[in-house]
Amino acid sequence: MVWLFFLSVVVTGSSCKKYLDKKPIQNLIVPSSLSDLQALLDNQNGNSLAPGITEFVADNYYLTTAAWSPLNIDLRKNYTWDNDARITNVNSVWSNPYTAIYNANFVLDYLPKITKNDYDAGTYNNIKGMALFYRAYMFHQLAQLFCAPYSTSTAGSPGIVLRTTAETDAPINRSTVQQTYDQIISDLKTAADLLLTSQTFTTRPGKAAAYGELARVYLSMRDYANAEVYANNALTVNNTLLDYNALTPVGNPVLPANPINNPEILFISRTDIPGVYSASHEAIVDTTLYRSYNANDLRKTVFFGSNGNNNYWKGSYYTFGGTDYSIFDGLATDEIYLIRAECRARKGDANAAMDDLNTLLRNRWKTGAFTNLVAIDANDALTQVLNERRKELAFRGLRWSDLRRLNLEGANISLTRVVNGTTYTLPANDLRWTLLIPDLEINRSGIAQNPR
Repeated sequence: MVWLFFLSVVVTGSSCKKYLDKKPIQNLIVPSSLSDLQALLDNQNGNSLAPGITEFVADNYYLTTAAWSPLNIDLRKNYTWDNDARITNVNSVWSNPYTAIYNANFVLDYLPKITKNDYDAGTYNNIKGMALFYRAYMFHQLAQLFCAPYSTSTAGSPGIVLRTTAETDAPINRSTVQQTYDQIISDLKTAADLLLTSQTFTTRPGKAAAYGELARVYLSMRDYANAEVYANNALTVNNTLLDYNALTPVGNPVLPANPINNPEILFISRTDIPGVYSASHEAIVDTTLYRSYNANDLRKTVFFGSNGNNNYWKGSYYTFGGTDYSIFDGLATDEIYLIRAECRARKGDANAAMDDLNTLLRNRWKTGAFTNLVAIDANDALTQVLNERRKELAFRGLRWSDLRRLNLEGANISLTRVVNGTTYTLPANDLRWTLLIPDLEINRSGIAQNPR
């Protein structure tokens, strides 16, 4: 029997069990109610922990040689986009998403075994919708790393392993890129129909989260018409923005100490992160990025701090009490406004694009200091939207995906890093924009490695 090596599941919020047997629930407590399945989905460490390397390989920051040298060989090679950069052993880059996928599949496989009656039909549907959302969310995370960026020319190239059942003896094969995105979209559309409009906690995705993720997925596919449709759907459910002028203390405003108190958040998710983003502040903010913020732009203070020598990032939407620097890669209304603005600009509606952009920026600049931006045409509007997307969504796990799709649009963006006097470059559309699958998975399952 062959199985993916990483499969594990959390049966309750505090109990971790391995599901590596042919019958995953053998010798374990068998779920007997919808609340049992809800508890499985509510385990945030198991279901909402995405791969942090998505941010690590992007260009929002840089490391000094002194900070780079102590990293393990995998991270050092990925930082410089080495041709042989890979994850050699079991690693959360691959295992975290598939753990969440397995948990979702376990719920989806087990739901039909629980009697559904009129009283709990809504709960039943909501749980099914959440499981589909989690699965699609992690499929998309994996696709941004281990599939070529979506295009008509890559549609038939190798995609990810699409596990849609918890049965561990199911065949392990890579799908195509087209099949990968078809599955993601199908899951999310079904989820949007099933999910509640409003959830008790933002760790549970609701309709706005499903619509928002569909907008994000379509954007990564460069399907701007559908991205606009679902961005609009998401904002119809929730269009709230956090006014940074209301943050305290006034002299040094900070984001809410608990992300649950941030009204922008549609779905809470975070990444595992290398220590360079932690309180050690070894990740130095890209100088050009930092200087792009106006002095009256509150994001310059909210997002970044200074240790006297360099600027560091501190503005995570997942920060708990100012001590947890996990990358927030979940969904929030600011991103959705920017998706809709970009799509409107791309279809030639400059005025509507700028309306969305100005709505966002009025909540980011100091009161009385902001004057509405004006675009001379749709191309100018698109340039302004993309510039603000760069600033608003820095350190949100989105830059890598953005660069991949923008290069397919002809942006020709190359990345460069200097370590110990040596310059490393990642040219636009290079094969290294698709990461190598971890060796242990290649060795155990025999799936094809990405080309170099």
